Amino acid sequence: MYHLKAMKRVRLVVVIFAFFAFAQARALCVKVQMATLRAGPSFRDAITWRAGLYTPLVELASQGGWFKVKDMDGDIQWIPMGDVSQNMECLSVRVQSAILRMGPSRKAKLANIVEVDRYTPFKQIDENGDWYKVEASWGSTYWINDNAVWLPLRIMRVSF
Repeated sequence: MYHLKAMKRVRLVVVIFAFFAFAQARALCVKVQMATLRAGPSFRDAITWRAGLYTPLVELASQGGWFKVKDMDGDIQWIPMGDVSQNMECLSVRVQSAILRMGPSRKAKLANIVEVDRYTPFKQIDENGDWYKVEASWGSTYWINDNAVWLPLRIMRVSF
């Protein structure tokens, strides 16, 4: 009987520990016109990429004033904390090119810029079914279908 109670306590401790060990990766958006990403958390580290306004990233860790992030292609880099925000939702085009529309339907009027290339970033404003209303870095708003975009989802990871 005592052995059974001890096993239950051990299970409870493991469950509680696992609960607190979960860390949630956060979605981040570039909030400056052009952000410089680097190989490490220092301005002395090599530049790996330059990302435009509204580029979505996933935070993996932080160190000093830097975030370790993953981009749409899964590449891991570092970005200064001041260059990103977690207070907006962003997405980018994941297909070779995507059609922009003026409404949330394949029958809606085509936008004045009909097509955008892979990696074009947008700020998400609204959604309607499988359509996202987005704002481009130049200020115009459009609708884009969800099958053409990448959104940095909230990812759960376990760390012990």
